[in-house]
Amino acid sequence: MLKEWLRVDEASPSPYVFKLVNVLENQTSKAAVKEFLGQEILGAYRNLEYLKFRYKEEPKEKLVKYIEEYVLASNRDQITKNVWQGDFGEILASLVVSYFFGLIVPIHKLRWKFNKDRSTFCTDMIAHDPGSTIKNIFYYEVKTRLVIRKETVNHASNYITINAHNSLLKDEQTPNEGIADFLGRYYFELGDFDASSKYGDIIVNPGNYNRNFELFFIIEASRFKLDILDALNNLPPTLKPLAVTVVLIKDLGKLIAQTKKLAIDHAVDYVYG
Repeated sequence: MLKEWLRVDEASPSPYVFKLVNVLENQTSKAAVKEFLGQEILGAYRNLEYLKFRYKEEPKEKLVKYIEEYVLASNRDQITKNVWQGDFGEILASLVVSYFFGLIVPIHKLRWKFNKDRSTFCTDMIAHDPGSTIKNIFYYEVKTRLVIRKETVNHASNYITINAHNSLLKDEQTPNEGIADFLGRYYFELGDFDASSKYGDIIVNPGNYNRNFELFFIIEASRFKLDILDALNNLPPTLKPLAVTVVLIKDLGKLIAQTKKLAIDHAVDYVYG
C-alpha cells in the first residue's frame, strides 16, 4: 500500500550540499491510505497480540478506554496535539525508510512510552542495514509540520530545517547510542544474546560503523517552501554525510486526525473480529 501511495524521487545531482530525497503522493484512494495507516499506527504503539490477550474477554468499551487513556496522545491542548503529530511523523518515517530503502528500524520507540502525552526519549529514530552484521547506522531527526514558518528555539528564530539539524548535531556531540544501549540490554533480558551482542557492540566499538545523518520532514504539501532547504544549505550544515528527506502530503492535518480513529477501529476489529 505504501508504494501505491508514495513515490521516491532523489535529486541527482543534488542542488544542495546535502543529499535531497523527495517523497511525493501518487493518485490513489485516500480511504485505503487511511486504513493502512490506522493499522500501522496501532502496531507501532502496541503488540496486537497483547491487546487480544488482555481484552478478548472484556467489553470492547474497556479496550477503547485503554487505548484512549494509555496509548494515543490526547487532544487536550496544543502540547498533546503536537505530540500526536510528532508520533504520526515518526511512524510514517519508519515506514518510508523500511519500505523504500530496505533498512531495519530496530525498535518501535512508541511502545515504550510511560506517558502517552509526552514525546519519547533520545534520537528520534535509528536504522541500519539488514542482516546479522551491521555496517551502516542512520540517525534521524523527524519533524512534522502543517505550516512552515520560522520557529524560536533557544532564543533564535530559524526554519525547521536548521532547528532539526542543530538538534541532531547536539545528539551527535554527546554520547549518542542510547537506543543501541537499550536494545543490547533489552535482548539480554530476553535471552537473545546474539542480538544483544550485535547492538551492544555499537557501544563498545563505535568506530567500526559508518554513521549517516538524516533530517526527515513530513509537510503539508500546500505550505511547503523551498526557503527551508535554502536556509539549511546556507547554514551550512556540519553533520556529514547528511541527507534530507521531504515528504509532501496534501491535507496532512486531516489525515493525521482521521487515522487516530481508524487505529482504534482496527484494534476493536483485531481483538473481537
